[in-house]
Amino acid sequence: MNMPVGGETRLTDDDLVALANDFFLLGALQTTVIRGATLEIFLTNLRSVLLHRASAGRSESSQIDDAVVGLFCALAQQCFLNEYVYAQSDAETRQADRLRQSLLERVSAGDEISPLLLAAVAAYCPLHSLPAATSLLRREWPQFAADLLQQQVRDPLEEAEDRRNIPALTPVDDDVSLRVLQQYDENPYPRWSIHPLAFLRGEPNGKGEAAGRNERRPREEILIAGCGTGEHSFDIAQKYPDARILAIDLSRTALAYAQRKSREQGLRNIEYAQADILKLATIGRAFDRIESVGVLHHLADPVAGWRILLSLLAPNGIMRVGLYSEAARRSIVEARAIIAERGYRATAADIRAFRQTIIRARDDPRWDTIIKTVDFYSMSGCRDMLFNVMEHRFTIPEIAAFLGEHGLSFLGFELDAEIIGTFQEQYPGDTALTSLDHWTDFEAAHPQTFRNMYQFSVGKNGQSPR
Repeated sequence: MNMPVGGETRLTDDDLVALANDFFLLGALQTTVIRGATLEIFLTNLRSVLLHRASAGRSESSQIDDAVVGLFCALAQQCFLNEYVYAQSDAETRQADRLRQSLLERVSAGDEISPLLLAAVAAYCPLHSLPAATSLLRREWPQFAADLLQQQVRDPLEEAEDRRNIPALTPVDDDVSLRVLQQYDENPYPRWSIHPLAFLRGEPNGKGEAAGRNERRPREEILIAGCGTGEHSFDIAQKYPDARILAIDLSRTALAYAQRKSREQGLRNIEYAQADILKLATIGRAFDRIESVGVLHHLADPVAGWRILLSLLAPNGIMRVGLYSEAARRSIVEARAIIAERGYRATAADIRAFRQTIIRARDDPRWDTIIKTVDFYSMSGCRDMLFNVMEHRFTIPEIAAFLGEHGLSFLGFELDAEIIGTFQEQYPGDTALTSLDHWTDFEAAHPQTFRNMYQFSVGKNGQSPR
């Protein structure tokens, strides 16, 4: 049984009204995956309050109740954003199933449906999965319920239409590629709703600063190899508005989300297509810039994939790469070993169960890195981090050997200014920043330096940063 941790939250009507009037909380619930074990415990228990009140048929007639139902609709939006990663007991699951059946019966009979019932069902399963989903759109709803239906029904229906129309540039028939495709079709990654435009990063200049943020390069050809749900392509399209961008991924489901979000923002310089990096040599195109961040290490043969991308890079082109660090992922490797030993599978129930194991032991230093990682707080993120069907890790000497073999110049790691400052105190001088020998020594002393991954740029034919 997968019980929520932390005990039952007892909230009065006054408590709920206070929460409902916290506009910062409401905005966060509706737009971003909320992170932090303590907050998750609270929101998990708040959801059980919603379930109890919906099951009891709590009246919503007063102004107070309307505000609280708005809070519960926002909570249901949060559950959709994190893909229902919160723990739920067997009793909760049965109760949620009864409410789902009640909703379907009311739809079938044409009876009135309360927003509270809608929110309770939507907090445990996505509304677009219901047989009667489209009929819900034909009813009149208060704005907070209409927003919930936009997120959980209208947007997914739009993505389903896009998914059917996304072209395939290459076959996807490699065994590992097919398994990776299935994973990201089931859990498109990464989860995002609003792009943090204020934090757009430019190309690294070796000092952890943004370079060329406002510089335009007309008709530059850019490939994003493994764009996922489009957060990356959104970033690149904003930074290079005059470029022609081809963004590819294995998962049509992820691509459909990316295409919808790009269309919402009026980004017209991105072409989305399904393709396997290992088959890209057949497309007959060359690119001035190639971005492949967090993708190569999920291929059956990452080095082969990297070579194929290099074959598509134009002379004097720039490639930006992201690879997992062997040193930084020790706790994740340990977690994956426990998952294998205990027979956890990449199902929603097992992912929830293993997450609760970590949350209950969150004071254990072994899990400190994992529980502070953004990906821990969504189903797709946790699956990507801990249950991925394929993962390779690298060391800096391995990266250096590949660059040397292919005559590539190392242009610098992307790191926080604080880390760059610490490095320069130990290794002064501008040339030190592009010394992979120095970075090897630095990582040995600071194993969590690249806890997200190695992110760096390389130049072809000795190209310097632009």
